[in-house]
Amino acid sequence: MWFLSLRNLLILWFSFILLGCGYSFYQRPLYLKEDWKTIYIPPWKNYSSETSLGEYLSYYLRHKFAQGQFLLPVYDEEKADLILKGEVKKVYLDPISYETFLVTKERKISFEGEYQLIERKTGKVILKRPISRYEIYRVAQQQVVNFLDPGREEALKLLSQDLAEIILQDIMFNELKL
Repeated sequence: MWFLSLRNLLILWFSFILLGCGYSFYQRPLYLKEDWKTIYIPPWKNYSSETSLGEYLSYYLRHKFAQGQFLLPVYDEEKADLILKGEVKKVYLDPISYETFLVTKERKISFEGEYQLIERKTGKVILKRPISRYEIYRVAQQQVVNFLDPGREEALKLLSQDLAEIILQDIMFNELKL
C-alpha cells in the first residue's frame, strides 16, 4: 500500500510544478469581456457562384461556438453581444489530375474571404482577418451521368468545417489589446 501513497505524492508534486510554472487551463480569451456571453453569426455574404457556401460556413461556425460554450450562438442580432460577419470573396476550381485528356480525376476547390468580430452595442470591430483555404476532392466517374460535378458539395462542407475550426482557433488563441 505504500506505493499508492507514493503515487499520490508524485501526482501532487507534479501538479505543484505545473501550476508553479504558470500553466493553467485555458478557458476564455483574455480580450473577451466577461459580460460578452452571446454571439450572432449571420450567413456570410457570398460573391461567388457557390451559393451554399455562405450558409455552410455560418452553420459550422454556430456549431463550433456551441461546442466551445464560451460564447453561445443566438439567432437574433438584438440579443447578441458580439457579431461574427464574413464574406466569401472568391471560390475557384482547379483540376489537379486527369484520367484521360478530358476526364478529371481530382479537383482543388480554393476559398478566399474575410471575417470580422464586432461588438454589437458600439459597432467596434474587434478582429478583422482575411482567410484562405483549399480542399482537394475526387471526382467519382460512376456518378458523372447524374451530376455535373460529383463530390463538389461534400468538398464545400469539408472546406466549411475546416474554415470554422480555423476561425474559432484564431478567435480563441489571439492575444489582442483592446
